[in-house]
Amino acid sequence: MALTRKVIFVVAAKRTPFCKYGGYLQELPSSHAFAAAAKAAINSAKLNSTLVDCTVIGNVNFLSQCDGGKTPRYCGLYSGVPIEKPALGVNKACGSGLQALITGSLEISTGSAKVCLTGGTEIMSSLPFLVRNVRFGSSLGVSYNFEDHIKGQVLDSYTDLTLQKLAEIVAEKYRISREMADDFAYKSFLKWKAVAPSKILQEELTSISVPFKKTEIIVERDELDTNSEFNNFLSAPTILTDGTVVTALNSAAPADGAAALVLSDEESTRSNNMTPLARVVAYSCVGADPTTGLGAAVAIRRLLDVTGIRVDEVDLFEINETFATQVLATIKELKLEENKVNIGGGALALGHPVAASGARMAVHLVHQLNRGNKKRAIAASSCGAGQGIAVMFESI
Repeated sequence: MALTRKVIFVVAAKRTPFCKYGGYLQELPSSHAFAAAAKAAINSAKLNSTLVDCTVIGNVNFLSQCDGGKTPRYCGLYSGVPIEKPALGVNKACGSGLQALITGSLEISTGSAKVCLTGGTEIMSSLPFLVRNVRFGSSLGVSYNFEDHIKGQVLDSYTDLTLQKLAEIVAEKYRISREMADDFAYKSFLKWKAVAPSKILQEELTSISVPFKKTEIIVERDELDTNSEFNNFLSAPTILTDGTVVTALNSAAPADGAAALVLSDEESTRSNNMTPLARVVAYSCVGADPTTGLGAAVAIRRLLDVTGIRVDEVDLFEINETFATQVLATIKELKLEENKVNIGGGALALGHPVAASGARMAVHLVHQLNRGNKKRAIAASSCGAGQGIAVMFESI
């Protein structure tokens, strides 16, 4: 956790449309998805891409690519970053996009870079199935079990809990009913629907040309699942047989997408005539009890402590919507005003391309702040195994 040592500006921020699992982006390499967002961001800042000193990219499911873990490097090269400039990939589960932004800020704070390209990218549709115990041969007649780490419930080796079970435990502890979770998830969709035609969403989005079913198409807007009627939320079965709250519709669905942010120090911003969208003020990375599922709440509280800012002095919050129960519990824990949280919808509406979601939240917030009627905002996420991450931005 730290206050930034230098003035660090977000001078550009763009994202691709977020598309549903198995949707329009399914055939696109994640490095190409990021490059589309990054080029649009760099162009919007009127910045020469040769001035980018380093690339820091969040990417979790690298097995979905054929690049053998080199996706972050190619994100930079395909975006026009000079071949002699380094790249780094970070994996902090749901917080990867925010961690990339923090790491890029550190590069600038320590003087290693003046301009840094950051963000996150994830094409979850192309993640392969996992088959164990066949590499060195298998016995005749033994069946192969295909593990789906996107749609399936994965048991955590430390807590012995799945994420879905953890979300149920959070609901019970904070007295969050099925109706409350469904209502929050439905409102996330309605909030996205309200801003979708607006100028603010158009400012953060860039269109992208993609191969799809043996043709080339232009994707210009988010591609959401169609289960948007409230009755669908009410009738959805619980994921766990003994569950009472968590369903597929009040949980974030897997998705595909990318988001990019260009960071710059004060000198480079001035000398290149760039107009900042917002300033990176401080960040917090914490560890928390993995059985609580509320790392975001711990990270936000630590961030407020380190900056000396009260919760009521923050105008906007973006809290990652992996599960409705987690966000509602965070709101209760921190006594947040719900009308300040995820005002344009979140992952419950848009889907959750894991490494891109944190970067998308940051992109959305800096454009909100650039409108001039809000002063301060925080983007936060719980991360795998009891971690939390939060970043504070201020308007210029």
